[in-house]
Order: sequence, then C-alpha cells, then structure tokens
Amino acid sequence: MPLPVPTADFTGKTVIVTGANTGLGLEAARHFTRLGAAKVILGCRSTEKAEIAKSNIESTTKTAGVVEVWPIDLASFESVKQFCKRAGTLERLDIVVANAAALSYGEFRTDEGYDTLVTVNVISNYLMVLLLLPKLRQTAAQFNVQPNLSIVSSVAHIVVRI
Repeated sequence: MPLPVPTADFTGKTVIVTGANTGLGLEAARHFTRLGAAKVILGCRSTEKAEIAKSNIESTTKTAGVVEVWPIDLASFESVKQFCKRAGTLERLDIVVANAAALSYGEFRTDEGYDTLVTVNVISNYLMVLLLLPKLRQTAAQFNVQPNLSIVSSVAHIVVRI
C-alpha cells in the first residue's frame, strides 16, 4: 500500500532541512514547499548540489522565492555555529529536520578531534539542535505555535564493528 501524501498546511512557516540536496531531505523540503511554507532553508555542505536541488524543488512545485540555500558543514563546529547564528536572525523558525549525515568517507578521518562520522552524525547534529532551541522557543512564544524538531537517524549503527 502506498504511503499517504502529506496534506498539512505550512502557510507562513519557516523550515530548515539539513542534508536537503538528496534523498529524504530533498523530498521533505519539496513537501514543505508544496504545502505552502513561507521559507524552506536547505542546509547543505555542498552549496552547488543544494542549488541544483533548489531548482528541482522550484520546478516541480511551481514555486519561486521560497527555497534558500545555506551552507553548513557538520564536520566543522564553527560552520554549525555560523549556520545557527544566521538562523537566529530569522523572523521565526517553526520546523527543523536534522537529516544531514555521512555514511563513510572510505578511510578513517578525524574532524574536530573526533572520528569524522561521530562528529558529523552525532556531535554536530546535537550541537545544531541545542543552538536552534532558543529560536524555536522564541517562535513558540511569539506566534503561539508548537515548533517541531526531528532528528533523522538510521539503523546503520548495526554495521559498525568497534
């Protein structure tokens, strides 16, 4: 049986989706745009790929002026902080879909003093969420709404051998 297509109304809402240039993030951003969000921010490491995703969303939803591309590299704590600082200047922030992640870089790497996959998939996602919470709370109080935060995960952890 096919999954139902979302029909909720997101008129006037501001949405951030990280990892929005492909897969679940791209489709989530497309649905938020289709459902009337005022602003949908694609938070991606590659702004070039995100611009392609933005064009794709705009053409398939016949909507312009809603989707924005913001750079965020979860391998860098400074990039996460700058992204969240910018988000703090938004009029409102209603929804965050923390979807960005990495599966493998083909070789062991470290970023910010930790295994890169731990930095990207865990530490930076939670850093971002913690830094965005004040804006979500401000939106709740100012607009009398209940913001939503979703941290996307997978069962890929079962393949890790420590």
